[in-house]
Amino acid sequence: MNSFYVIAEEGKEPNEFDIPYFGGTVGQNQASFVGGSIGIKRVDKPASTRDYDVKFRAFMYSIKPVYKVPQFLDYHLEKYQGDPNEFIYQIKYVILPQVERGNRSSYSKMIQDWLDTKNPKTESASYVINTGNVSAPIQIQQNSNHSTQTQKIKYSKENLNDLFEVIRKDIEKLDKEIREDFEMEMNYAVKQLSKENDIKPQLFNLGSLIKDVGLPIFTGLTSSGLFEIIKPFIE
Repeated sequence: MNSFYVIAEEGKEPNEFDIPYFGGTVGQNQASFVGGSIGIKRVDKPASTRDYDVKFRAFMYSIKPVYKVPQFLDYHLEKYQGDPNEFIYQIKYVILPQVERGNRSSYSKMIQDWLDTKNPKTESASYVINTGNVSAPIQIQQNSNHSTQTQKIKYSKENLNDLFEVIRKDIEKLDKEIREDFEMEMNYAVKQLSKENDIKPQLFNLGSLIKDVGLPIFTGLTSSGLFEIIKPFIE
C-alpha cells in the first residue's frame, strides 16, 4: 500500500528518519449489521493510504529540533522510487494541509520552506478544482501521463452543508474517533470554501474515510442525489 515513505524493516536497525516498523496493519473499529442493528468490533486490517500518512506525520512531529524536518523530507524524497515531483505533490497537497489543520505552525512553516526550495517544473499527476463563485460548476480535471479526464459537478455551499449533514447521520453510531475524523475534514472544507480556496484535498480525504468505513454503512448518502458530489473522490 505504501509507496511514498520509507518504513523500517522488522528486526533491522532503522535509519534516524525511517518510519518505525508497524507490520502494515492497524486496529480499526468496523461497523457491521447484526440482527437489523449496527454492531461495532475492533479488527486489524491492512493500513490504508491515510494510515500511512498518519504514521508519517506522527513520526515527523517527534523530530526534535524542528529544523531537522527538511532533512527528514529530503531523506524520504531521495528514497522515493518514482518521479520526485510525485513525492513533492504528496507533501504539498496531502501532508501540508493535514499539518495546517492540526495547528502545527512550526512544522507547516518548515514544510512550506522546504517546498519553496523544490519548485517542481513539471507535473506527472495533477488535480485542479476551480472554486471562485461557489454556485458555479466546479470542474475536476485529472491528468496522468498522457490521459485526461474531465468531469463537471454542480453544487453550492448549501449543497455541501446538506451533504455533510447526510454523512453525519450515517456515521452517528460509529466510534467517536471515526466521527471526529469526518468532522475535521468537513469543517475544514467549509472553512476553505468560504475563502474560495481549493477543497479538493478535503473531498479526497472524505472519500478515503468513506471507503475505509465501508460504503454500505452510508445508506442515506448513497440514496441521496448528494452522493454525486463525493462519488468521484471515493477511490
